[in-house]
Amino acid sequence: MIYAALKRLTKHSFIYALGPAVNKLLGFALLPFVTLWIGSTANYGVLEIGSVTIAIAAQVLGINLLHGMTRFHAHYDSERERGTLVTTTLILLACSTGSALLLAWVFRGPASELVFESDQYSSALVVVFAILFFQTIGQVGLRWLQILERSITYGVLTTVKLVLEIGLKVWLLLLGLTYMGAFYSVLGGEALIALVLFVVIVKKLGLRFSWPMAKRLFAYSAPLFISGLCMFVLHQADRFFVQRYAGEADVGLYGLAYKLGTIGNAILLEGFGLIWFPFVFGLRSDDEARLLSRKVMTYFNLIMCALTLALAVFAREIVSAMAAPEFHSAWPALAIVALGYLFWGLYQIVSTVFYRHERTWVIGAIASAAAVFNLILNAIFVPRFGFMGAAWSTLATFAVLCVTAWITAERVAPIGYEYRRILWPIGLAGGLYLLSWTVPDWPVPAVIALKAALVAALPLVLLLSGYLAREEKTKIKEIWRTLRSARNVRSE
Repeated sequence: MIYAALKRLTKHSFIYALGPAVNKLLGFALLPFVTLWIGSTANYGVLEIGSVTIAIAAQVLGINLLHGMTRFHAHYDSERERGTLVTTTLILLACSTGSALLLAWVFRGPASELVFESDQYSSALVVVFAILFFQTIGQVGLRWLQILERSITYGVLTTVKLVLEIGLKVWLLLLGLTYMGAFYSVLGGEALIALVLFVVIVKKLGLRFSWPMAKRLFAYSAPLFISGLCMFVLHQADRFFVQRYAGEADVGLYGLAYKLGTIGNAILLEGFGLIWFPFVFGLRSDDEARLLSRKVMTYFNLIMCALTLALAVFAREIVSAMAAPEFHSAWPALAIVALGYLFWGLYQIVSTVFYRHERTWVIGAIASAAAVFNLILNAIFVPRFGFMGAAWSTLATFAVLCVTAWITAERVAPIGYEYRRILWPIGLAGGLYLLSWTVPDWPVPAVIALKAALVAALPLVLLLSGYLAREEKTKIKEIWRTLRSARNVRSE
C-alpha cells in the first residue's frame, strides 16, 4: 500500500512540479534580461516590495480559507455540497479582495506613501491590488483542480499563464516601462487564469453560497489568519528592514538572492504540496497517514538536501550567470537562504499533523513565536550586516521553527520519523558545503568540476554508508528491471 501511495504522490507531484520548474527555468533565463532592462537594483526592489504587499494583503484578506476548502471537501457526500463549498469560498475571497482593490484605488496616494515611502508609486500600488484580486480568484479554481487531482489541466493552465506573462514582460520592459511593465505582465497572466476558471466554476458548479459552510470555513481558518500573518513576517518582513536600513538597492540584491535560494522549494515543495495535503486529508486511517508521513519525510528530506547542496555550492556561479553585474554581490546570501528553505520544507511535512487533526491553533501559536523571533533577529542583524543579516535571520528562524513544530507534532500524534536517516543527509550536506569553501581559485572549468564532485558525493556516501533499507534496495531493483524490460521491448 505504502509504495502504491508513494507512486501516486510522485506521479502527481511530478506533473504539478513541471509548472513551477518551467517557471523557474524560464525566469532564470530571463533574469539577465530583466536585471538589465529593469533600470536599477532600486527598481527591482520596488518589485520585491510589491510582492511583499501582495503576500501580507492575501493573509489579511483570508487566503487561508483555501485550507478549509481543501480540508472539508472530502467530508461532504454529494457533489452539490462539494460544489457549494468551492463557490462559497470563491464568493468570500472575491468580496474581500475586491473591496481591498477599491480602497487601494480611492486612497492610492496615502497608501503608496505607507508601502513604498513615496506617492510616485501610486499607480503601482493599484496594479498590485488588482493582481491580488485576480490571483485570489484563480487560486480558488486551481485549488479545486488540485483536490480533484486534475494535475494535467492544472499544468496546462499555469503554463499558458506563464507564457503570457513572459511575453508581456519582455515586450513591456523593451518599451521602457521598468517595474510597471513587470507588474502589468503579472496582472495579464493572473487576469486570464481567473476569468477562465471563474467561467468553468460557474458552469460546472453554479454560484451558490452557504452560511453554515462559511462559518465552518472561518472556524477552521481563523487560527490560520494569525499564522498567515506570521508567515508573512517569516518570508517577507525582512525586506522592510533592509529597505529601512540599507535602501531599495539592497532590497533588490536580497530579493534576487532570495529568489534563487528558493529554487529547491519551488521545484520540489510547491509541486509536492499541491497533491500532498489533499491526498493525506483523504486517508481515513490514521495508521496509513502515519506510515505514509514517515516515509515521505525521509525521501523528501533526501531530495531537498541534494538540491540545497547544489544551490549552496554553486551560489557564486548561479548569480554570475543569471544576473547583470551590479547584482553579483548578492551571491553569499543565496546559500544561506537555500539552507533555510530546507528547514522550511521539513516544517511543511511535520505540520501536516496539525492540519489533519484540526489543531490549527497550534500552528498559529508556533508561527507567532517564530515571527517574534524573526523580527528580533532582523532588528539586531540587518542594521549591522545589511541583507546578509536578513539571510542569517531567515536560516535561524526556519531551523527553530522546524524543530519546535517537530517536537510539538510528535506530542499531538506521534509519527515516529526516521531521525537518523533525516539528520545524516543534512549533516553530510553541511560538511560537503564547508568543503566547497576550500576549492582553489583555479580556472572556471576545474572549479565547476570539483564542485560537481562534491555534490555527487552526497548520494554516493549515503549509499556506501548503508542509508537504504533492505526493502528499498529490493524495490529499486524491481524498478530497474522493469525499466530494462521496457527498453528491450522498444529496441526489438
